[in-house]
Amino acid sequence: MDLPASVAALGEQLGRAGDIVPDPALFHEADVFAAERERIFARPWVAVDHATRLDEDGRYFRFDAAARSVVVTRDGNGCLHALRNVCIHAGYPVCDAEEGSAERLICPYHGWEFALDGELLEPAFASRTDRSRLRMTSYRVCVRDGLIFVDASGSPPSSEEIAGPIPAWVSDGKVTRRASYSTTWNWKFVLDFLRHHPELSFDGSSNGDDDGCVEFGPLSWMMVRSDEVALLRVIPKFAERTDFQLIRMAAPEVPDRSVSEAIVDPVADAIRDAGEVGAANWSSRLDPGFFAWYWPLMSAS
Repeated sequence: MDLPASVAALGEQLGRAGDIVPDPALFHEADVFAAERERIFARPWVAVDHATRLDEDGRYFRFDAAARSVVVTRDGNGCLHALRNVCIHAGYPVCDAEEGSAERLICPYHGWEFALDGELLEPAFASRTDRSRLRMTSYRVCVRDGLIFVDASGSPPSSEEIAGPIPAWVSDGKVTRRASYSTTWNWKFVLDFLRHHPELSFDGSSNGDDDGCVEFGPLSWMMVRSDEVALLRVIPKFAERTDFQLIRMAAPEVPDRSVSEAIVDPVADAIRDAGEVGAANWSSRLDPGFFAWYWPLMSAS
């Protein structure tokens, strides 16, 4: 699709000297969001969780990737599968639960049953039809250095490596916190807010021990400390609604602080304190560095 006018105008401003004043449409119009979904959100390989989330055969969990719902499963042979959470019968979500354990996935609409690799098991006509055609859509999935990565882009396989490096201890690490948040902000605001407040990744603590940031595509990254990391993933839902997920992991020898951490949530407090923010005031707070990052992704052919 062609670039919306507000995006094209941004590119023209970046090519000239002076302040960047984005069109407010850049933050709320549906055609801009559709173009972003095509050019940014659908890029390959998103880090979605730690491998211990699927530590046993038969386990599964669900996550959202922009407009898509995906179920990641571990079958009886220990193989991982990433499946689009849509029944091939009537397009109803097969899985509503956040996570669980099961021998098969059963669509609640008409009871169609699928194996954990996405193959249709019921109804009876499945045995009389080419079974390769009767499957939930699948995506590439892999585990690297203890993290589960999914490529829901549908793009051809590439030799391009997943970004890194990931600290060596993450493979044996433990998840100390997993939290999800919802905002009424445009995804660009959320991304900028989290990038400018790295201390929120570690519940507001700043100990001077930060070792930097590891990026996994445009919408997921990992904040790194010597014995602790925080995986963040921004999930654009609509132009004016964005969710994000925070997963904290610690080295095996780090004491469990999950009880004390549950008492206070600086991330939720920071979102509440920021309040309702719209294009009028946020556009002036996004620095030129953000737009210099955004424009090449949108303008790439």
